[in-house]
Amino acid sequence: MSETRDELIISYLETAIWITYPTTIMVLQSARGGDLKPIERAKFYERNRGINATIILLSALTIEGFLVECLSSYAVGYRFSDENTFEGRLDHDFLTRISTATFGDFPELFRLTLGKPLSECITDKTLLDSVRILIKFRNRLAHARSVVYAVHDYEFRNIHGDIDGFTHYEMENQYREIHEYLEKKRLVFDNRDLFKNDIADHFTGLVKPYIDAVIPLLPVPQSDYVKTLVASAFRTSIT
Repeated sequence: MSETRDELIISYLETAIWITYPTTIMVLQSARGGDLKPIERAKFYERNRGINATIILLSALTIEGFLVECLSSYAVGYRFSDENTFEGRLDHDFLTRISTATFGDFPELFRLTLGKPLSECITDKTLLDSVRILIKFRNRLAHARSVVYAVHDYEFRNIHGDIDGFTHYEMENQYREIHEYLEKKRLVFDNRDLFKNDIADHFTGLVKPYIDAVIPLLPVPQSDYVKTLVASAFRTSIT
């Protein structure tokens, strides 16, 4: 007769993946090449669009991974809570909510930890709006939504009496708000290319400022824990 034994979990090992993304983004940026000749630009056009789409995705994922880490910093030790108690069930429920959270769940989760959602804590509303657009962009790319636009061809008679005209691109709903945002930032004009180098670099440039805006909102020791991970992600010293 075999002996049965209860397995006792003595610890958990967690490996953060989001901290590898900033370095990966830098590698991808260098892979786009520098000043290319016209024939090279044409050759690598689609490849660079794919690289820039990936940079945009990883930029959003870095922010999301960081925010999950901020929330998890409140739940250290919760895995060992006794689920037969009210407090223990609350602990495990909070852990479950963090593990399954999407970006839309963060306002409520930060309301629980900080007392109000991040949108009310961060004073830089321009930064908040830019990150909101980044997440919207990420959602479209993550579901492989194509960029669809209507091409309008306008004709008119000029002052010389000749027929002249121009072409206007109108984004359909999937990317319209993103395109309008990029127009305001003067990163696109009346064209359809949302995956240029300067657009990808604009969005990845939001990541560190956003992280730097959130960390001071966390109390100690949560902020100290998160700072260690951020320093690893961006290869910086802890201050």
